[in-house]
Amino acid sequence: MSVQSNIEITIFPNKSFQKYTEIIIKQIESFEKKTFPKNEVMAIRKEISKKTNTMLIAYYEQDIQKSKPTNKLKTHQEKRTNKKDFNIHKENSKNFSITKEIIVVGYIIYSNISSAQMPITRILKLCIHHSFRRIGLGEKLLRSVLERMDVPKRSKADLHVDVEREVAISLYKKVGFNIVKRIIDYYEIGRDAWLMEFQDLN
Repeated sequence: MSVQSNIEITIFPNKSFQKYTEIIIKQIESFEKKTFPKNEVMAIRKEISKKTNTMLIAYYEQDIQKSKPTNKLKTHQEKRTNKKDFNIHKENSKNFSITKEIIVVGYIIYSNISSAQMPITRILKLCIHHSFRRIGLGEKLLRSVLERMDVPKRSKADLHVDVEREVAISLYKKVGFNIVKRIIDYYEIGRDAWLMEFQDLN
Protein backbone atom coordinates (compact mmCIF):
# COMPACT_ATOMS: atom_id res chain seq x y z
CA MET A 1 0.00 0.00 0.00
CA SER A 2 1.40 3.41 -0.97
CA VAL A 3 2.09 6.19 1.51
CA GLN A 4 -0.44 8.41 -0.27
CA SER A 5 -3.28 6.02 0.52
CA ASN A 6 -2.32 6.09 4.21
CA ILE A 7 -2.42 9.88 4.61
CA GLU A 8 -4.98 11.08 7.14
CA ILE A 9 -6.11 14.50 8.35
CA THR A 10 -6.67 15.43 11.98
CA ILE A 11 -6.86 18.45 14.24
CA PHE A 12 -3.62 19.29 16.06
CA PRO A 13 -2.70 19.37 18.91
CA ASN A 14 -4.82 16.49 20.23
CA LYS A 15 -4.66 14.01 23.11
CA SER A 16 -3.91 10.95 20.99
CA PHE A 17 -0.79 12.66 19.61
CA GLN A 18 0.33 14.13 22.92
CA LYS A 19 3.65 12.28 23.06
CA TYR A 20 4.41 13.29 19.45
CA THR A 21 3.58 16.98 19.92
CA GLU A 22 7.15 18.25 20.08
CA ILE A 23 8.29 16.20 17.07
CA ILE A 24 5.31 17.33 15.00
CA ILE A 25 5.84 21.00 15.85
CA LYS A 26 9.51 20.75 14.86
CA GLN A 27 8.55 19.22 11.51
CA ILE A 28 6.09 22.05 10.86
CA GLU A 29 8.60 24.71 11.89
CA SER A 30 11.06 23.18 9.43
CA PHE A 31 8.43 23.33 6.64
CA GLU A 32 7.80 27.00 7.40
CA LYS A 33 11.46 27.96 7.13
CA LYS A 34 12.01 25.98 3.92
CA THR A 35 8.81 27.09 2.17
CA PHE A 36 8.15 30.74 2.99
CA PRO A 37 10.15 33.99 2.94
CA LYS A 38 11.56 34.97 6.33
CA ASN A 39 8.96 37.68 6.90
CA GLU A 40 6.14 35.15 6.33
CA VAL A 41 7.42 32.41 8.64
CA MET A 42 4.90 31.86 11.42
CA ALA A 43 5.69 31.33 15.09
CA ILE A 44 3.87 28.00 15.06
CA ARG A 45 3.75 27.43 18.82
CA LYS A 46 2.27 30.88 19.34
CA GLU A 47 -0.25 30.55 16.51
CA ILE A 48 -1.68 27.18 17.58
CA SER A 49 -1.94 28.35 21.20
CA LYS A 50 -4.39 31.10 20.23
CA LYS A 51 -7.98 30.20 21.10
CA THR A 52 -9.26 31.58 17.80
CA ASN A 53 -6.84 29.50 15.70
CA THR A 54 -7.09 25.87 14.63
CA MET A 55 -4.59 23.66 12.81
CA LEU A 56 -5.24 20.55 10.75
CA ILE A 57 -2.34 18.31 9.77
CA ALA A 58 -2.04 15.75 6.99
CA TYR A 59 0.13 12.86 8.14
CA TYR A 60 0.93 9.18 7.89
CA GLU A 61 2.27 6.71 10.43
CA GLN A 62 5.54 4.88 9.99
CA ASP A 63 6.99 2.00 11.99
CA ILE A 64 10.59 2.56 13.04
CA GLN A 65 12.89 -0.18 14.30
CA LYS A 66 15.08 1.05 17.12
CA SER A 67 17.88 -0.75 18.92
CA LYS A 68 17.74 -1.32 22.65
CA PRO A 69 20.87 -0.65 24.72
CA THR A 70 22.50 -3.90 25.82
CA ASN A 71 25.72 -4.92 27.53
CA LYS A 72 25.30 -8.64 27.11
CA LEU A 73 28.38 -10.38 25.69
CA LYS A 74 28.35 -13.70 23.87
CA THR A 75 30.01 -16.52 25.79
CA HIS A 76 32.78 -18.63 24.31
CA GLN A 77 30.38 -21.55 24.17
CA GLU A 78 27.81 -19.51 22.20
CA LYS A 79 30.45 -18.66 19.63
CA ARG A 80 31.41 -22.32 19.18
CA THR A 81 27.97 -23.89 19.10
CA ASN A 82 26.42 -25.26 15.92
CA LYS A 83 23.39 -23.09 16.68
CA LYS A 84 25.45 -19.94 16.45
CA ASP A 85 23.36 -18.28 13.70
CA PHE A 86 20.10 -19.06 15.46
CA ASN A 87 21.35 -17.66 18.76
CA ILE A 88 22.60 -14.47 17.13
CA HIS A 89 19.25 -13.96 15.39
CA LYS A 90 17.36 -14.62 18.61
CA GLU A 91 19.59 -12.24 20.55
CA ASN A 92 19.37 -9.52 17.92
CA SER A 93 15.57 -9.70 17.82
CA LYS A 94 15.52 -8.93 21.54
CA ASN A 95 17.71 -5.89 21.00
CA PHE A 96 15.24 -4.08 18.73
CA SER A 97 11.81 -2.57 19.28
CA ILE A 98 9.21 -1.23 16.87
CA THR A 99 7.94 2.29 17.56
CA LYS A 100 5.42 4.43 15.70
CA GLU A 101 6.48 7.71 14.13
CA ILE A 102 4.20 10.48 12.83
CA ILE A 103 5.30 12.03 9.54
CA VAL A 104 3.62 15.36 8.70
CA VAL A 105 3.24 16.06 4.98
CA GLY A 106 1.01 19.13 5.10
CA TYR A 107 -0.93 21.49 7.34
CA ILE A 108 -3.44 24.31 7.34
CA ILE A 109 -4.06 26.99 9.97
CA TYR A 110 -7.27 28.98 10.10
CA SER A 111 -8.85 31.51 12.42
CA ASN A 112 -12.44 32.07 13.50
CA ILE A 113 -13.16 35.80 13.36
CA SER A 114 -16.27 37.27 14.95
CA SER A 115 -18.46 39.47 12.79
CA ALA A 116 -21.72 41.36 13.26
CA GLN A 117 -23.35 39.51 10.37
CA MET A 118 -21.67 36.10 10.11
CA PRO A 119 -18.40 34.64 11.51
CA ILE A 120 -15.45 34.59 9.12
CA THR A 121 -13.16 31.60 8.70
CA ARG A 122 -9.83 33.04 7.60
CA ILE A 123 -7.21 30.73 6.09
CA LEU A 124 -3.91 31.88 7.58
CA LYS A 125 -1.48 29.31 6.19
CA LEU A 126 -1.50 26.30 3.88
CA CYS A 127 1.66 24.28 3.32
CA ILE A 128 2.32 20.96 1.61
CA HIS A 129 5.65 19.11 1.68
CA HIS A 130 7.29 19.36 -1.75
CA SER A 131 7.28 15.56 -2.15
CA PHE A 132 3.50 15.40 -1.70
CA ARG A 133 2.33 18.21 -3.97
CA ARG A 134 0.04 17.76 -6.99
CA ILE A 135 -1.83 14.83 -5.43
CA GLY A 136 -4.82 16.84 -4.21
CA LEU A 137 -3.67 17.21 -0.61
CA GLY A 138 -3.97 21.01 -0.52
CA GLU A 139 -7.52 20.80 -1.85
CA LYS A 140 -8.37 18.12 0.71
CA LEU A 141 -7.13 20.27 3.60
CA LEU A 142 -9.05 23.31 2.35
CA ARG A 143 -12.27 21.35 1.94
CA SER A 144 -11.81 19.85 5.41
CA VAL A 145 -11.75 23.36 6.89
CA LEU A 146 -14.82 24.46 4.92
CA GLU A 147 -16.68 21.37 6.07
CA ARG A 148 -15.65 21.75 9.72
CA MET A 149 -16.72 25.40 9.79
CA ASP A 150 -19.89 24.72 7.78
CA VAL A 151 -19.01 27.27 5.10
CA PRO A 152 -21.03 28.97 3.64
CA LYS A 153 -24.11 28.17 5.76
CA ARG A 154 -22.75 29.26 9.13
CA SER A 155 -19.55 31.06 8.24
CA LYS A 156 -17.92 33.02 5.46
CA ALA A 157 -14.37 32.19 4.42
CA ASP A 158 -11.54 34.28 3.03
CA LEU A 159 -7.76 34.36 2.61
CA HIS A 160 -4.87 36.42 1.29
CA VAL A 161 -2.46 35.17 -1.34
CA ASP A 162 0.53 36.70 -3.11
CA VAL A 163 -0.56 37.92 -6.55
CA GLU A 164 2.47 36.14 -8.06
CA ARG A 165 1.62 32.68 -6.67
CA GLU A 166 -0.35 31.40 -9.62
CA VAL A 167 -0.41 27.75 -8.52
CA ALA A 168 -1.89 28.65 -5.14
CA ILE A 169 -4.41 31.03 -6.74
CA SER A 170 -5.55 28.28 -9.13
CA LEU A 171 -6.02 25.90 -6.20
CA TYR A 172 -8.11 28.40 -4.25
CA LYS A 173 -10.27 29.10 -7.30
CA LYS A 174 -10.80 25.37 -7.81
CA VAL A 175 -12.11 25.03 -4.25
CA GLY A 176 -14.46 28.01 -4.64
CA PHE A 177 -12.54 31.15 -3.66
CA ASN A 178 -12.80 34.19 -5.94
CA ILE A 179 -10.66 37.33 -6.12
CA VAL A 180 -12.32 40.31 -4.43
CA LYS A 181 -9.65 42.99 -4.45
CA ARG A 182 -5.93 43.67 -4.58
CA ILE A 183 -4.23 44.84 -1.39
CA ILE A 184 -1.12 46.90 -2.14
CA ASP A 185 2.08 46.13 -0.17
CA TYR A 186 0.27 43.50 1.94
CA TYR A 187 3.37 41.38 2.59
CA GLU A 188 5.98 44.08 2.18
CA ILE A 189 6.64 47.06 -0.07
CA GLY A 190 6.31 45.83 -3.63
CA ARG A 191 4.51 42.56 -2.74
CA ASP A 192 0.75 42.73 -3.12
CA ALA A 193 -1.93 40.24 -2.15
CA TRP A 194 -5.28 39.20 -3.50
CA LEU A 195 -8.11 39.05 -1.00
CA MET A 196 -10.13 35.99 -1.98
CA GLU A 197 -13.53 35.02 -0.60
CA PHE A 198 -15.34 31.70 -0.80
CA GLN A 199 -18.48 31.66 -2.91
CA ASP A 200 -20.77 28.66 -2.99
CA LEU A 201 -20.99 27.44 -6.58
CA ASN A 202 -23.87 25.03 -5.91
